[in-house]
Amino acid sequence: MALRITIVVLISTIISYAHVMSNLEIQTKQQLDKYITQRGQRESFIFQLSQDNVKLLSKNILEEIKKPIAKDLNTEFNNIYFHWDDGTIRNFPQDRPIEEFDSLNFPSSFIGKNIKIDDEHKKILLTAYKLVNSYGHAWSNRFVYTYFITPNNSMVVYREEIPWGIQAKSSLEINAEEYYYTADAKHNPEKKSVLTGLFYDSTGNEWMVSALSPAYDNKNNLIGVSGQDIVLSDLMKNTINDKLPGAYNLIFHKNGRLIAHPQYMKEIMEAQGNLNIQELNNKALSHTFEIIKQENSSFGVLENIKDKTYLAFAYLKGTDWYFVTVYPKSLLSSFAIKTIKFILIAALISLIIEIVLLFSVLDKEIAKPLNELITVADNISAGKLDITLELKREDEIGRLATSFNIMATQLNTTFSNLENSKAELENRVEERTQELQNALVILRNTQAQMLQAEKMSALGQTVAGVAHEINNPVNFIHANIQYIQTYIKDLLELVVIYQEYFPETPEFLQYKIDEIELEFIKEDSAKILKSMNIGSVRIREIVKSLRSFSRLDEADYKQVDIHEGIDNTLLILQHRLKNNSTQSAIKIIKDYAQIPLVECYAGKLNQVFMNILGNAIDALTEFRTSDIIATISISTQVIDKNYVRICIADNGTGINEEVSKNIFNPFFTTKPVGKGTGLGLSISYQIIVEIHKGKIYCDSELGKGTKFVIEIPIRQ
Repeated sequence: MALRITIVVLISTIISYAHVMSNLEIQTKQQLDKYITQRGQRESFIFQLSQDNVKLLSKNILEEIKKPIAKDLNTEFNNIYFHWDDGTIRNFPQDRPIEEFDSLNFPSSFIGKNIKIDDEHKKILLTAYKLVNSYGHAWSNRFVYTYFITPNNSMVVYREEIPWGIQAKSSLEINAEEYYYTADAKHNPEKKSVLTGLFYDSTGNEWMVSALSPAYDNKNNLIGVSGQDIVLSDLMKNTINDKLPGAYNLIFHKNGRLIAHPQYMKEIMEAQGNLNIQELNNKALSHTFEIIKQENSSFGVLENIKDKTYLAFAYLKGTDWYFVTVYPKSLLSSFAIKTIKFILIAALISLIIEIVLLFSVLDKEIAKPLNELITVADNISAGKLDITLELKREDEIGRLATSFNIMATQLNTTFSNLENSKAELENRVEERTQELQNALVILRNTQAQMLQAEKMSALGQTVAGVAHEINNPVNFIHANIQYIQTYIKDLLELVVIYQEYFPETPEFLQYKIDEIELEFIKEDSAKILKSMNIGSVRIREIVKSLRSFSRLDEADYKQVDIHEGIDNTLLILQHRLKNNSTQSAIKIIKDYAQIPLVECYAGKLNQVFMNILGNAIDALTEFRTSDIIATISISTQVIDKNYVRICIADNGTGINEEVSKNIFNPFFTTKPVGKGTGLGLSISYQIIVEIHKGKIYCDSELGKGTKFVIEIPIRQ
C-alpha cells in the first residue's frame, strides 16, 4: 500500500509540475506582451516627435524662400554675418570675445572657407537663421541642437549654452559629416526623414542620434537638411535599469549594430556606437538577433528554444531599432520546482503518517471494527458527514470511533463556516475593489487639477509681470504726448507768425519749405499725435485688463465686480473675436443687470469665464463665414436675492444630449487630438460647485447653439 501511494504521489507531482509550468508560461507571455507594448510606445515617442519637428522646419523654410527676394537682402545679410581672416563667414565679429555671444537668444552660423554666396543662398541662410532661432528656442527643453545645413558647407545651429557655429574649426567640411550626408540624395533617395547612427557628444558628455529631414525645392534641387539631436542618455539608462525582475533589456539596430546592453556598455562607448553584435562572439546574443530579424511584425513575444528564453521585442517607431527584453525560462522552472517540492514533501509526510496509523491498527488484529471504520471513512470521504459510528468500546478502537464521530461533526461545521466565510470574503473583496476604483478616480482628478492650477498660476504670474513691465513706459509715453502736442502747436504758430512778418521768403528757405512739405506737416502732425494718444490709451486699457485678470494678490474671498471680470476676459480674447479674410467678426451682446459686488475668488472665477468664452469662440469658429453673423450673448441678474446668475450663450451648432451629460467629466472632450485636454470645463465645474458652493449647467440643442448658466451666492 505504501508503494502504491508513493507512485500516486509521484505521478500527481509530475502532473502538478506540468500544470504549474503551463500556467506560468501563459501568464509570463501575457505579461511580456503588455510590458513590451508599453515600452515600445514610450521609447518611440521622442524619435517620432523629433522627426515631426525637422519635417516642420524644412517645410516652413521651403515656404519662406518661395517669397520674392527683399530689396534690402544684402543689408540684412551684412548686418548679421561677418568675414573672418580664416576665410569663413560667421554671425559674430572676429575681434570680439566669444563669451559675449548671446547663444540663448540667437543661433550661431558657419559658412565654410571661400564660399561664393549669391542672393539665393543669402535668402536661404537668412530664412534658416530666423526659423532655426524660433524653433530651436521653443524645442530646447527636449532637444539640445536644432540646425539647418546647406549643400555648400554652410550651417545655422541653435544650442542654448554653446555658440557652436562660432567655435567651429575653419577646416570643417559639414557636408562630409554623417549628420548631413545621411539625408542627402545619394544616401536618402526616398527623400524621407532619417536617423543617423549613434554618436557621442563630447561637449555635453552625452550619447545622441540626429533626426534629419531634407528640403527639396520645386525643381527637385536639395536646398538643405534640417536636423535635430536626440539625447539618448535617459533611454540607455532606462533600458539597463528599468527591467522586469530576473530579465534584462537591450536595443540594437536592424543591421546588427548594438545600441544598449547591460554587459557591453563599455565596449559600445569605446567603439563610438559602431559595435556590431557579430563582433562579440556571444552566441546567445547573435541567436537573439537572428530570431528577431526574421520576424515581420513590429512587436511580439517569441520563444528562443535553443537558449531557453522568451524574447519580447518592439520596433521603435521613427527608427530602425529594436527594443528587446530577454526573459530566462529558468525563472519559471525554479518557481515551479519550489512549488512542487513543497507539495511533494507534504505528500510524503502524509504518507508516513498513514503508514504509522495502518501499522498501529493492524497490530491489534481487529478486522471487523476496522472494516466499520473503513466504511465510515469512505462515507466521510464521499461527503456524508451526518453519520455516527456505534462502537461502544473503551479501548483504542472505541476512542478512534469517538474521534471519527467528532471529526465528522467538526468537518460538517467547518465546511458550513467555510461557505459562509467565502461569501463574506467575496463581499469584502467587491467592496474594497469599488473603494479602490473610487480612490483612483479621485486621485486622477486631483492630479489633473493640480497640473491645471500650476499652469494657471504660472500664467497669472507671467501676465502680471508683463503688465507691470509695460505699465511704466506706457504711462510715460501717455503723459508726455500732451506736452508734445503743446510744443508742436507752439512751433507751428511761431512759423505762421514768422511768415506774416517776413512775407518775402529767401529762395533757399522756400526750397527747404517745399522739400519738407510744411503744409502737410501742419495737417498731419495733429493727426499723428491724436493716433498716438488713442494708441497709448488702448495699451493702458489692455494692461489694466491683464492685471485685473491675473488677480495674483487675491488669495482669499473678496468682493469684486463680476461685470469687470467678464469685460477683462473679453478684452484679452479680443484678437479671436475680430474678422479675417474668410470669417466675419464675432458679435458680443451684453445684457448686464444691476447686481451687487460678489464675494468670490476673482482669479478662479475669471478662469471659468475664460474657459467658457474660449469654448464658445471655438464652436463659432468652426462654421462662421463672412455671410453669417456669429454672436455670443452675455447676461447677468440677481435671483432669490442671494444669488447671481451669469448666462453665456452662442448661436453655434450646439451639442447633442449624450455629449451634454459628459461635458463636465474630467478628460472628456469633443475637440481633435492635440487641441483639447478635457480639463477646462471639469475644473470650471469644481471652481463653481465645490469652491463657491454654486451651480453650473449646460443647456444645448443641435442646430440651436449652446448656453452655459452659472449661479453663485453673493456672500460665501
